[in-house]
Amino acid sequence: MIWNDWLRVLRWRALEEGDAEGRLISMQRRREATAHTRAGLTSEAVKGDVLEDRTMWFLGKRAAWFETEAVGCRGELIRQLESLRVPQGKWSWAVGGWALALSTGYWMTDLGQEREFNLLALPLVGLLAWNTVVIVIGALCELMPSQMLVGRGGWLAELLTHGVARTRQSKETDAVQERFIELTWPLAWRKLQARMRVWLHVSAAMLALGSVVALYARGWSKEHRAVWESTLLTNEGAKTFFHVLFMPAAAALGAPVPLDKVPEMRRTAGKPTLPAPALPWIHLYAGTLLVLVVVPRLVLAGISMGRMHRDITKWAQRLSWGPYLRRLLHAVEGEEERVEALLHGMDPASSQQEVWARGICERFGSTARPQYTRIPAGDEDDFAARWQPAGPVVVMLFNMATTPEAEVQRRLVNDIRQRLLTKHPDPDFIILLDGTSLGGRWPEDKIAGRERLWSQMMEGLGAEVIVALRKDTGMRMLPESLR
Repeated sequence: MIWNDWLRVLRWRALEEGDAEGRLISMQRRREATAHTRAGLTSEAVKGDVLEDRTMWFLGKRAAWFETEAVGCRGELIRQLESLRVPQGKWSWAVGGWALALSTGYWMTDLGQEREFNLLALPLVGLLAWNTVVIVIGALCELMPSQMLVGRGGWLAELLTHGVARTRQSKETDAVQERFIELTWPLAWRKLQARMRVWLHVSAAMLALGSVVALYARGWSKEHRAVWESTLLTNEGAKTFFHVLFMPAAAALGAPVPLDKVPEMRRTAGKPTLPAPALPWIHLYAGTLLVLVVVPRLVLAGISMGRMHRDITKWAQRLSWGPYLRRLLHAVEGEEERVEALLHGMDPASSQQEVWARGICERFGSTARPQYTRIPAGDEDDFAARWQPAGPVVVMLFNMATTPEAEVQRRLVNDIRQRLLTKHPDPDFIILLDGTSLGGRWPEDKIAGRERLWSQMMEGLGAEVIVALRKDTGMRMLPESLR
């Protein structure tokens, strides 16, 4: 899939995961989309969290079905989809920059004084020297593995990221937008960095092309003669320099470098010179700019573009697709998924179980049904020793008001997880903190502090931590998954 396809898939995933209650698009419509596009794909065929060709094809077809069948004329849904945007550059910026580079290359080319073409004029030689260094560095960067480039060369994108993040803090965002930003913005910034490298390569090629145009345009209406002067180079040194500099262009054009004219072309303060015709040297200079600057820069731009598409696909495939895919497929397979819920020292009321059941359905699909097992306080070690997992999906529930202890809660979670891994190497393991009774009694700062305490205690155990609050607020994940 290309970038626009990924963006479409991620937009619908963010909408479904952020709109868990089906306010914008109903659960029935979602199941209908899955049933029409899965082409025999089952949840058992989804292995791990990384997308494969078949699952990637399914998501692409499903997103296309939504856009053609499910959108309709619902204004609220249309407005929500249109609000899901990513940072991206505009082609008008690139075209404007290329036009500026072309004109700059034209006007920076100075053939010399008194209708003389100075072969060692600094704008031309400097342009070649600078591009040689940049091309070598660019080639080395493109040959590096992708993981070595992460976080490098993206200072402008990082600056823009922080600026946009600060701007968004003052704006109210809903769950769909927050989920969309979480899924897509890291990819979008990496794509923008790669596109900026491509644009810069093309700009450098346009700068050199402008110099080529200037060489011929300024020699059209005036006759120039070729000379050279230098404090550092002798006649032999100049012949060696011009031979090395113009050898690639001479081979490409099939024209020899007139080195025998070099000593006579030297201009000194007290010695008359015999300037040579400028046209052969203009051909060589233009050919050198084309061979050593324009072509390598365009090649690097093409390599960067191809690598950008490959890396976008690789990064997008790793966005923890397994649970999302299995939820979609479970919803249409006509069977309930039993989720084993382990309650530590709690006797839940029906209102609490309602909140938990709704959250489990949001997390694992509409067919997920919790099967509760109570762990008596003080019996943690014995329970973990005899417990056998019934499936790969396990939720552990703790009372959020309880102060977690390393010897009790953390040890219990670690023991349960180890037992689960012996049966299922790729499980869905969730820690659910029940705070349904705290919303009306505890202030927000105290609840936030208790969340941090639990997150610190469970850090490194490879579990996703979710908080269940009041019935009207439902469930939320902590700021980052603890894996």
